[in-house]
Amino acid sequence: MGESAVPPSVLRSWDEAEARLFPLVMAQPELYQQALSAIQRLLGRLRETCPDLAALLAAHERGGDLVEAPVPGVRPALIAAAACAMRYRELVALLAARGRLAALARAREEGLSWAVIEESGQPDRAPYVPYQRVEAEVGSGRAVIVSIGPDETLSRAVYRLDAGHVDVESGALRIGDPVGSYLDPAEFEAALRQARA
Repeated sequence: MGESAVPPSVLRSWDEAEARLFPLVMAQPELYQQALSAIQRLLGRLRETCPDLAALLAAHERGGDLVEAPVPGVRPALIAAAACAMRYRELVALLAARGRLAALARAREEGLSWAVIEESGQPDRAPYVPYQRVEAEVGSGRAVIVSIGPDETLSRAVYRLDAGHVDVESGALRIGDPVGSYLDPAEFEAALRQARA
């Protein structure tokens, strides 16, 4: 997609910033509210100035200098990192939605009625490495989410089906009700066929 990857150390620092701010809710609710307001203001600016991950990483380099009005008792770097974390999640969701729309467009061009529009992991490595895919009906956006993970003994695969819907205009994914969990691959395949029908 041409987007820069965010280094794991940066993601950890953003997560840690949010984790450090959260205890203020209980200890000093007024201070937490002030910090949250400062985060929201900065997030608004990041939405305007950071349309992609590369721009967000560049902004992140400025650290606490991003914060125009510091909150007494809260390090500006924490506010900046928390706002960057929120903008990162927005950008990741936007990139995923664009990917779903592109997959739907390809499927339409190929004349498919159903298509895999998102996939993470490899089914042949499950359950030891988690696997998930989203299949959608090209015209309506009706979707099924397939997940494969380990059972409670960590020795067998559990196949899970959930209903979902992909907005065919925005690409947003809404996860719906669980369809079922299956230990038997044949039973899972039958349930998947029925969910698509």
